[in-house]
Amino acid sequence: MTATQFGVNVWWTLPETSVDGIRAQTILQKHGFDAKDLKLPTRQAEVSRAAYSFQDRRSKSNRRVTEKAVDTGSNVTYGILDREQEGEQVAFAQHTTVRLDKSTGEVQVQGVLSDAFQKSLAEFKGKITDEDLRYFLRNVIRMSYGVAKRPSGGIYFVPAKFAGIIEQAQAVIAEFNGGARIYVERVMDGFEERQNVWESVEADVESRLATTVAAIGRIERRVSAVKGKQQDIEEAAELMKVYQQLLGEEAKYEGLAEKIEDAVRMVTEKLAVLQPTVPVSAAPAPEAKKVTAKKTGTGGSTVVEAAVKVLKQVGKPMSYREIMDEAVKQGLYEATCAAPYESFISGLTKALSKGESRVKRVARGVYQTAA
Repeated sequence: MTATQFGVNVWWTLPETSVDGIRAQTILQKHGFDAKDLKLPTRQAEVSRAAYSFQDRRSKSNRRVTEKAVDTGSNVTYGILDREQEGEQVAFAQHTTVRLDKSTGEVQVQGVLSDAFQKSLAEFKGKITDEDLRYFLRNVIRMSYGVAKRPSGGIYFVPAKFAGIIEQAQAVIAEFNGGARIYVERVMDGFEERQNVWESVEADVESRLATTVAAIGRIERRVSAVKGKQQDIEEAAELMKVYQQLLGEEAKYEGLAEKIEDAVRMVTEKLAVLQPTVPVSAAPAPEAKKVTAKKTGTGGSTVVEAAVKVLKQVGKPMSYREIMDEAVKQGLYEATCAAPYESFISGLTKALSKGESRVKRVARGVYQTAA
């Protein structure tokens, strides 16, 4: 049997780059992206980049350091420090100071690098840099449901059905003529490839959830900040759904479903604290959790009730997919969401963790009735 393309590995090289921002946005639109996917630099970004362009920590002598000295609602000040040595004594002294008035955009520079700074600032004005391109490409990976192949990033897997987005990004980068390049390597379908991808998905989703949960814990006042984190959780749930559909049985997502549910519950609790008059329904769980059970004569069948009936009828261990398929077939259960298997296993896992004893797990994703 000939192997089929499963997805692609993606990585890139981005040398130091400076492109006119309006031209860059025009190129993006030409290849199907939105102009706002590469935002023009703010005045503060231009000043900051010009100030940090003088930083040189690598040279053995004449090293130079840029530091942000002040940042208030009205102004920001950068100090450019030069290395000085007298005998055995080494120090850094601030000989150039840059001040930006945030309200007017006016810049004042004092010191030995005044002229050089003004020239650098002019070069950064309205320009898109390699820093912006990295941000754009990371967003492209998110658009195409890519996951990092290693914890440090650098190489990403993208499902074949979304590879067209990467091709669009390649066309964008190619027009910049700056030596930047996106590399694409086909990944053929196979057991090891699927296993490796799922491990990457698990690591990606768990990392997102851990970061989000930690951030929620630090939020003390702003409801909008909590809702922003709620969106991050929904994106993680959507990512899991995409790979569950791609990988099928290889996607052992029970543990991730539980963690997503825990994160959703944390958002709900935080919102209840910050705005107690808002009902719990104001913080809905991700779509993968929305399930409707078909009513029966016993007063409302649940995931567990359906599982118990099916397992008793069959009389042998079954995977949760088989259980749900049979329950739906018999009219015991009715799933209305886009990813019903995720919802089913989430409900079953939650019930077992709370002490449900009529069903037990005998292997990962496999259940039977308790003896």
